[in-house]
Amino acid sequence: MVRKDLQSARSIDPDEESLPLTFARPILLYDNDCGICSRFAHIAGRSSKGWIDTVGLFTKRGMRIKSDFFSPADRPDDNFWLLIGDLGYGGRSGLLPLAREIVRGLVI
Repeated sequence: MVRKDLQSARSIDPDEESLPLTFARPILLYDNDCGICSRFAHIAGRSSKGWIDTVGLFTKRGMRIKSDFFSPADRPDDNFWLLIGDLGYGGRSGLLPLAREIVRGLVI
């Protein structure tokens, strides 16, 4: 789990443009160059009815989020990351929070 300040990063979604990421939907960062990872992110996004914002690690937005959230010593490219406010859950430690956010997306 990683705790960072994301006040400087903003969401690109027009509905959330004025909200900082700490008040926006959870973000699932994934390796968009990996087919299995992309499929995993697509399933997570669809299962949550769009509540989880899926962002590829190597897109412009993904690079900006990575630079704002992670320090150079972190290794964000090794696995997927679920960013909820100022908390980041990576890899296996992110599966339970991801399941919780999928259920939250179904309820909301």
